Amino acid sequence: MYDADGRPVEGYRYFFITLSAPSFGAVHRVPKPWDKVRRRCACGAAHSPEDVELRGLPVNIDAYDYNGQVRWHGGLSRLWSSSVDAMRRQEPSLEYFVVREVQARMALHAHAIVRVPAGSPSSAASLGAAARRAEAAHPATGEMMAWGQKGVQDREITARRRHEVDLPVNMSTAATRVISYVSKALNYSLKDITPGQDVAGSDPSPDRLAFVERLRAAARLHVRCKDCPDEGPVNCIRAAHRNLGYGGHTVTMSRPTENRTGWSFSQLTRKQIREERMAWAAANYPVADDDTNGEDQAWWARFANDLRAERARDAWEAKEHAQAAP
Repeated sequence: MYDADGRPVEGYRYFFITLSAPSFGAVHRVPKPWDKVRRRCACGAAHSPEDVELRGLPVNIDAYDYNGQVRWHGGLSRLWSSSVDAMRRQEPSLEYFVVREVQARMALHAHAIVRVPAGSPSSAASLGAAARRAEAAHPATGEMMAWGQKGVQDREITARRRHEVDLPVNMSTAATRVISYVSKALNYSLKDITPGQDVAGSDPSPDRLAFVERLRAAARLHVRCKDCPDEGPVNCIRAAHRNLGYGGHTVTMSRPTENRTGWSFSQLTRKQIREERMAWAAANYPVADDDTNGEDQAWWARFANDLRAERARDAWEAKEHAQAAP
């Protein structure tokens, strides 16, 4: 059996590891439609999946640590590098493919697929624990950044011996399952859903708009990056001040070195998925050329479109879970 790059799958094990942001204040806990356990929210209510407008919103919008969340985003690249170093101290041959996704609370987290030699004693639990213990100094403030420790699960991606439809030549079921995980993570980060699918949900609520605007104001006006001029972030041109504090890449992967082969999937590229998303967006959300809208208006239009797409994806996933249920 071979993977999409022509390497034997038997020589590797694959793990799916999620690294999340720490808490910056209590947010409403709203279950997904397929969640069997319904926990009481910090606000005192037991929400249902129909309360989607509240998912991820602060329980106390005035007490939320907006600056702290934006600063954490500014240290995310260094924190991930520190986590890679920690995992490689346990398994020097480890390779990775990682995607950053925005959660409902507008905090980034990382979906990472790591690959280790088949004979490695490492496990998903041991590598995930090592990654979450890592810390890194913020590039501008020097304060220590760390991962959140709750609500994450690490697991091994194992081969399932079953009939595969349209299985490419010389590709194993194990390889296609790994690629499906990467594709899912990429689609999440790009807010992509199936072309032609009906859009679920509506525009963002006023409370969500207010929440995101406070985060954007923190990134634009209050939180410095390492390249900010003396007068502060208001005149800084770095992308972090337009992107809630994070100025890095959505997707990164390990590169070839003298000791490691690097990571790639020849049959799955970010360009291919981005082009599919752009085609879907053009068909579902045609935007007229209007230079008078300004950068902020364009940002809000993209945010609203992405939120609608995310809700459509949630609706599709709920339907898939319902069909898979016994």
